[in-house]
Amino acid sequence: MKIYTTGLLSLALISMAAGCMIDETVGPTGPQGPPGNANVFTLNFDFLMADAAINGNVASVQYDVPDITTGVVDEGALLLFFRDQGTWTAMPYTFYTDGGDAVSMGFGYEVGLLEVFYETAFTDPALLPDREMKAVIIDGFSAFKAGIDLKDYEVVARYFNLQN
Repeated sequence: MKIYTTGLLSLALISMAAGCMIDETVGPTGPQGPPGNANVFTLNFDFLMADAAINGNVASVQYDVPDITTGVVDEGALLLFFRDQGTWTAMPYTFYTDGGDAVSMGFGYEVGLLEVFYETAFTDPALLPDREMKAVIIDGFSAFKAGIDLKDYEVVARYFNLQN
């Protein structure tokens, strides 16, 4: 499993609870975003079904992310996107299998932990595709007051001056 990190916080702190190794890290990308938006960074990783815990019709992977601080949980945000057909799509997201089964992709987080999951009614979750993911972690800034479209990764990246 590859995890790529960019940003302003310590990048060496990310480890996988699923037992996967970090293959590569990339250093800070440059200047901070607009004034008052310090401590915003991205985390790129692969959500692999081989790493997922399957519980009924739910497949999930938990990631230890020490940079998800109390400031992120209480006053910031964590945005999660997955790559599909060349674009970044915001989560949560629901898609349908060829058989018509609804599959929900979602996530939850708390201090130090990010969990990403698939949930389905009928499809065996082990048969669902791996996904390239990108998290935007905003520590101590109320992004919701910024008036930006948080569902559009390109808008978020421009606003916070994030480098891909």
